[in-house]
Amino acid sequence: MILHTQKLTGLINMLKLNRLAIIPARGGSKRIKNKNLVEFNGQPIIQYTINNAKKSKLFNKIHVSTDSNKIINFLKKSNMGPEFKRPKKFSGDRVGLSETLQYVVNEYKKKKVFFNEVWLLYSCSPLISHKDFISASKKFDKTKKKYPMMSIREYDIPIEWAFKKKNNNLEPINKRFLKSRSQDIRKSYHESASFVIFKTSQLFKNNSFKYYGYELKKRYAIDIDTKEDLEIAKALHKYNTKMINA
Repeated sequence: MILHTQKLTGLINMLKLNRLAIIPARGGSKRIKNKNLVEFNGQPIIQYTINNAKKSKLFNKIHVSTDSNKIINFLKKSNMGPEFKRPKKFSGDRVGLSETLQYVVNEYKKKKVFFNEVWLLYSCSPLISHKDFISASKKFDKTKKKYPMMSIREYDIPIEWAFKKKNNNLEPINKRFLKSRSQDIRKSYHESASFVIFKTSQLFKNNSFKYYGYELKKRYAIDIDTKEDLEIAKALHKYNTKMINA
């Protein structure tokens, strides 16, 4: 009888929309030392993602996936210490984010905790708002959820105008577009490194590289990889805050 009740409870939990937010925060950042904890306009940069996840009230669990004791000690101060540490084998430069997400989901499965929706939240994405998470969730719910949903932004200029280097000379990648007006070229987009929404089952299937897109304005989306990116993001954050409060 007890076993039957446990199975029934597990089935009910799986039928509910349980969301898991995973924030990957590896300790071994190369170009910006301790990038996840770097000061960003008054607080560690990862805190913005954590705060947005909390404010959205979308998630049953928020898990920061890290191999760093320094990050774990920081998280414990705000009662956000992860339930388990990321193993070294999932922390190298060549380890993909999908492997990290799969590991976290499998660890919760061992604890009999199941989720039918998993969000990848980038740790260094301080320009967006919790309202973006709420809006993206509503948009994702309106789809058939056949594909994951990725946050995107438009390229600054048409990618068809790109050049490649050959023997120190520049050659157009596509000559026939060089004289085209930008408004005559179809818009192109790239991942904004803010968030990706998955049905849990999609994490364990071969990725077809097809996504739904949630477009962010340029001033809310910057991939912070270098110190120059960081300074630009700080300036944009101050500008965005000023515009909101104007």
